[in-house]
Amino acid sequence: MNISQYFKPKSLIYTGKYQSVKTEINHYLYDEKTLLLKHDFEPVEGLKSYIQVIGLSNVEQIQSIKQYYPMDALVLEDIFNVNQRNKIEMIKDSIFGTFHIEYLLNQQIKGDYMSIWMNPQAIITFHETEPVFLSPLKQLFNDHQDLRSKSVDYLFFQIMDIITDNHLDVYDHLDQEVNSFENEILETKNIEQEAFYLLRKFMLNLKNHVSPILEHLNAIINKKSPLFKEDNLPYYDDLKDHLFRLDNRLDRSRELMRHLLDLHMNNQSNKMNKIMATLTLFSAIFIPLSFLTGFFGMNFVHFGILEYEHAVLGFAGLCIIIIIFMVWFFKKKKWF
Repeated sequence: MNISQYFKPKSLIYTGKYQSVKTEINHYLYDEKTLLLKHDFEPVEGLKSYIQVIGLSNVEQIQSIKQYYPMDALVLEDIFNVNQRNKIEMIKDSIFGTFHIEYLLNQQIKGDYMSIWMNPQAIITFHETEPVFLSPLKQLFNDHQDLRSKSVDYLFFQIMDIITDNHLDVYDHLDQEVNSFENEILETKNIEQEAFYLLRKFMLNLKNHVSPILEHLNAIINKKSPLFKEDNLPYYDDLKDHLFRLDNRLDRSRELMRHLLDLHMNNQSNKMNKIMATLTLFSAIFIPLSFLTGFFGMNFVHFGILEYEHAVLGFAGLCIIIIIFMVWFFKKKKWF
């Protein structure tokens, strides 16, 4: 590979797979009495801004945001690189975060990716496609007076709360499936392994997305940043409590799934042991019969018992007696 094929530092290259999605800008300008919707980045003095950028294929159009907001070049690079881990970090006088998000749609788990930037006047979220999970925001802007009257960090809380609620819904859905697998293992001693491993994968992904958010959010709030107003801190305490409980429940569920997998493997091992024990018992029964067959089947010149008129019936009766005795003996020893 030529060195020119590698990304240069601070290069703005969209790394996602939605190249065909046209870039759309929804700019909400608001205060306690005003709510406007525009489709550009230009702010209006005296109004707070929430900008939703949908579609990251038009790099030049999105890059023009630097004309109005002091966004670091490294932040822009991370926005277009959609393979970031979940994080929330302070960069100068702003907050930047990237999130992999799971949510339920028609009882199916869907995934999405979002990056978010906040300063004291504006919040900007970047999405590859239409953010279905943020659809409640439109109603909140229209109906929730506190959202429009409070500072911008309250909107940041609302977005984080929506993400957390979606993760809680996904967890509840996964937890129901875990309980179903638990009942199935206890009743039938067996599970569908492919579905079980897929469930473990979803649970692990959710854990990996929740834990960093809790850790980074807690660290940023503890720094007493002026970006977070004192009167909004109780909301963040409640958010951290939800994240903490979700993180603990994920740990408990993962531990339960590990025990269920161990129980499943033990059931399979016990089942195999019973099969091998049954085969061994049948083999043991036929060992003396094979010996007798071999013994009486030898070509001796003088073997008087073979000339007896009822020798075949006698031999068959002896075999039956041996079988009955051995079955009785095995039953007495509780070998099956």
